[in-house]
This record gives sequence, structure tokens and C-alpha cells, in this order.
Amino acid sequence: MNPFNNEFSSQDTNHCCNCDHDFVGNFCPYCSQRSGLGPITWRSVSKGIAEVWGMHSRSLPFTVLQLFLRPGYIIGDYISGKRQVSFPPVKMLALIAVLGVIVDFMTGAIHGMISYEIPANHSVFLYKVFHWVNTHPDLMSLILLSSLIIPNHIIYRFAPRHSSHTLPQGFFIQVFSSTILLLFNMFYDVTSIGWLALALGGSIVFFLYKQLFGYGVWGTLWRVVIGFTSAFAIFYILLGVDRIIYLTSVHHMAKANQVMIQEVIVILGVITALSASYFISKATKAKSTVAQ
Repeated sequence: MNPFNNEFSSQDTNHCCNCDHDFVGNFCPYCSQRSGLGPITWRSVSKGIAEVWGMHSRSLPFTVLQLFLRPGYIIGDYISGKRQVSFPPVKMLALIAVLGVIVDFMTGAIHGMISYEIPANHSVFLYKVFHWVNTHPDLMSLILLSSLIIPNHIIYRFAPRHSSHTLPQGFFIQVFSSTILLLFNMFYDVTSIGWLALALGGSIVFFLYKQLFGYGVWGTLWRVVIGFTSAFAIFYILLGVDRIIYLTSVHHMAKANQVMIQEVIVILGVITALSASYFISKATKAKSTVAQ
């Protein structure tokens, strides 16, 4: 359905069943209830179900199609204030996640995506981490994408499009990205063709950032690589903190100190990579401005 179909009401008088006032227009000025609403009927039931699953204006299928065909543009429009171009993104992510759980159960993917074996000399902590990641791939993906919000805020600070985007805007960018990723996770669950799901997902992510921020092929590619590397590193840092707490609790202080040194090295690496990206982008922006 057309997401821009904003039907203008006639000048007929409507009666609000919610507050018993008469009014003219699409919404009651006293309680904000939409005009045309009355006692519940079978049509109301079907419409309510359709709205939950996105089969109405700004439909879920329409938004998903746009995320595959022009992901960066629809996200850019949404974070710029054009809310009517998209199905509500958080609601969309929740519905896709529910559908993903159903697909997981139907395909057996809920029991794990990969086979693995932890050597006997490794800690129980490591076994628990591998087991959790293996049996919660969708949630793991969402955590990883959440780790992209701050790196992307720094890396794309001087982008040709949507420069200086805010952290709340970054949150919605990752909500849309998470929806795409969950759809490809479902594709993998159904087909078991991992390389194809990875190739298609990677291509969509590349075009998402290229369309959204307006860099060229090379400029987009190295920024995407640094962004996702930083996200993995941030997740590793958080995991390392958890491991340090675990090792300290079982009195393995030597190992805890070793992990702490690794944490410091990774943190310095992330800071260096993001700082370099920031200053390179800033210099590029200044150069292009002077050239104009």
C-alpha cells in the first residue's frame, strides 16, 4: 500500500465515541481519536491483525522491499524526519525477530548453527561463551550491530550525506540494519547456504552505507571494514571484562592480569583506528569544500 496515502477527510461532522464530542476532520481535537471509529466489528478485528503484521499504510512488506532495493535512501529519509516512508522500525524489528524465532524452531537452528568442541584444558567460562553464541546467533548479531553505533558516529562524522548524525539517529540506522541481518539469518536457516547468505548480506550492508553516507566505493569499503572491526573489538572488550571478573572470582589472578593486558591493547587499537578514520574523513571533507 502507498505509505503517502494521507486521505483528507471531508467537512462532514463526526461523532467521537471516546469522548462524545462532535468534530470536523480526521482526528478528534479533544481526545485525538481517529474519526470513523465505532463499535468493534469483524472488519475491526481483521484490520487490527493486519496492522500488527504491517499490512496497512507504510506496510511491512513495502519497507522490507525498500531495504533490499534502496536501503541507504529509505534509512536516510527516515532519520531525516520523513516518518511516512517506512513501517515503524522498532516494531518491524520485533516482528521480524518473532518470525525468526519461529523459523529457528521449524528448521532446528535453535539448537545451534555450528558444531564445536572445547578442549578439556579450557575454562568452563569459554565453553559457556561458545555455547551461548552458538545457540543465540540472532541475539549475537543484534549485540554486534549495537556496538556499531559509536564507531559509525565517529567514522561518518564528515560524510557527504547525513554528516554529524546523532547517536539516536545511529540507533535507528542499526535497527534497520538488524532487520536486514535477521532476514538473512532466516534465509540461512532455511537454505543452509552460508556463503550465499554472507555474500548477499555483505552486499546489502555495503550499499546501505554507500547510499546513506554518500562516499565512493573505496571510501565506503574501508570505512565499513573499520566500523565492523571496531564493533567486533568492542564486543571482545566487553567479553574480556566479563572473563576478568570470572577469573578473579576463581582466583586465577595471573590469567586475569594477562587478559587485562590484552584488553588494553585492543582498546588502544580501537582508539587509534577510529581516530585515524575521523581525521582522514575531516581532511577529505575540508579538501572537497575548498575545491568547491
